Amino acid sequence: MSRPVVYLLPHEDRRLGAGHLWVFSNEIDTHRSPLGSFAPGDPVVLADARGRRLGMGYINPHSLITVRLLSRDPGSEIDARFFHDRFERAFAVRRPFGIERFGRLVFGESDRLPGLVVDRYGDYLVVQITTAGMERWREVIRDALVGSCAPRGILYRNDSDARKLEGLPAGVEEAWGTVPQSVTVEEGGRVFAVSPWRGQKTGWYYDQREHRLRIAREAPRGRVLDVFSYVGGFGISALAGGSQEAVLIDQSEEALERARSNAAANGLPAPRTLAGDAFEILRALGEDEERFELVIVDPPAFIKRRKDQREGLLAYERLVTRAARLVASGGWLVFASCSSHLEARDFRGVFARGVRRAGREARIVSVGGQGPDHPIHPWIPETSYLQVLYGVIEEG
Repeated sequence: MSRPVVYLLPHEDRRLGAGHLWVFSNEIDTHRSPLGSFAPGDPVVLADARGRRLGMGYINPHSLITVRLLSRDPGSEIDARFFHDRFERAFAVRRPFGIERFGRLVFGESDRLPGLVVDRYGDYLVVQITTAGMERWREVIRDALVGSCAPRGILYRNDSDARKLEGLPAGVEEAWGTVPQSVTVEEGGRVFAVSPWRGQKTGWYYDQREHRLRIAREAPRGRVLDVFSYVGGFGISALAGGSQEAVLIDQSEEALERARSNAAANGLPAPRTLAGDAFEILRALGEDEERFELVIVDPPAFIKRRKDQREGLLAYERLVTRAARLVASGGWLVFASCSSHLEARDFRGVFARGVRRAGREARIVSVGGQGPDHPIHPWIPETSYLQVLYGVIEEG
């Protein structure tokens, strides 16, 4: 198959040679490869300035990340066999961890399938396609997943903001079989009902699995406060581990209702739920002088783009301050960030400043990240996005 060639400027092949998968618009020789001659999602061959073929991928001339590499073989056929092979390699990485029935099966660039995410909920798959290139192969991807996983249903959850940046329409649709409104996740001997159709992301945050399991094993007992709780993953895990009482905060009453149902399904006490703005609820709890042996804060990404850096850092710091005031002396504050543009040094900085503004002292006793079903590509730092700090909080 003859594909158009995208030529790079001199010396702009170095990152690709080192293992990266992205080509930015300012790295392309637009005289030899006029971007206006390509349509979003077109398969292309990449070549360096001397004409040496580097591999094949797909292009979106309207995106800052203009080309994403799929294969180092310029002649690769992108068909069901190609996807089946990539899926099998991705599954093999996860198999030793025993998470192939409930977990992220495909994590974009880390599995050399940029623009594609696949989460498994037992017999059901939820797929996110975020790039114009992957959109070209949506039916091929569906057929390869059917052959590889034999699911009862596949849901395309294509409603993320990333699709807007690629000029793609948003929508949620069944691609294969039937996917129910509610599915059950099994984790650590506990069950959680989530909605693949309406829930956040694909329905569940598999990237936090290791931390929920750790909370159940190790966290101090007593009262637990779960901020941005969604359907109660952290709070319910703490209750299962022996915490006496759980208070859950989330903006969504629907999510909190599921959290109460999930607690009941696990034979645990009903949590107290507070619906509304987390910052304001934390302030009110502080004014009431409430204290918790464990406070878990897992907010949405406050720094989605680099230009969000200043405001995002201030928001994280303010959140740490309000949360730290609620931790009983000697208790834990577990604080997370899923902002890929937040450096570890800056994250520790906002944690330290926030604790000091609260008039408290802290020691970070552990740090963590995403689980093994979200592997990190060594040359793409954006794939390492989750940071979790475990701090012991004491009086100032």
